[in-house]
Amino acid sequence: MLKGIILIVCAASFWGLGGVAGQFLFKYYAMDPFWLVMVRQIIAGSCFLGYAALVHKVDVFDFLRKYPVTMIKFSFIGILGAQLGFYYTINLCNAATATVLQYSAPVYVMLWMSYTQRRMPEGREIIGIFGAIVGVFLIATHGSLNSLALSPAALFVGLLSAISYAYYSIKPVDLLKVYPASVIIGWGQLISGLSLISMRNPLVVPVELDTMAWVAMVYLILGATIASYGLYLGGLKIVGPTKASLISCAEPLASIIAVVLLLDTKLVLPDYVGMGCIIFTVLLLSLPKK
Repeated sequence: MLKGIILIVCAASFWGLGGVAGQFLFKYYAMDPFWLVMVRQIIAGSCFLGYAALVHKVDVFDFLRKYPVTMIKFSFIGILGAQLGFYYTINLCNAATATVLQYSAPVYVMLWMSYTQRRMPEGREIIGIFGAIVGVFLIATHGSLNSLALSPAALFVGLLSAISYAYYSIKPVDLLKVYPASVIIGWGQLISGLSLISMRNPLVVPVELDTMAWVAMVYLILGATIASYGLYLGGLKIVGPTKASLISCAEPLASIIAVVLLLDTKLVLPDYVGMGCIIFTVLLLSLPKK
């Protein structure tokens, strides 16, 4: 169990630090978020599909032939919306805020489940909705109705990425019973990345990068995407989905600590309280019902 917990914590920390690496590139190198996401998605998607084909011996093209429409929807609404929205939000504000805003996704999942089951939210679900609203309000306004502490664009894109992430969490549930996650995620990342070629050339780096910048790029692809995925699945097999989702709250915590200590990002008390409200909401909604 301890091994499983350590694996999940490491996976969550790797994910959280991926946003910090993105902020580092945006802050010090003026990196283009579209190019960054495109290259990351293409390379990571190719690696996932290669892993599925070589290790799991899966016919990766069989899935694409059987579910082309589903895959296109998942790639654009789920993966591209969540990933591009996430990194674009970082570019507009900071990694900690973008991570916590996207972390409100379980609220939208819960609302969607309530709608499909034709029932009103109950008990802790209502508390969760209230906690998320309070958290977003504090992050966006710092408690003042007279001004926004967060730009409207950052708030809008951040919440949009959370809705896309909710879709990303719901859509492939049935498909995961038939195909490995590496196939579904691999095609989703590859297709979403290739779609951006119409806007950017992946072979032309838009800014000049030094050694530290390339290290951040490599970490985004290998550490924050491929390694974190492998660590999470390894821990998930040991601790189960409930504990895994609770322990994954280390992701925004890692992001908050890193941006403050490493990138000198200034957060004030309302930011911390708002982020705490959203993390509490996720913990609350992750607990199994009796």
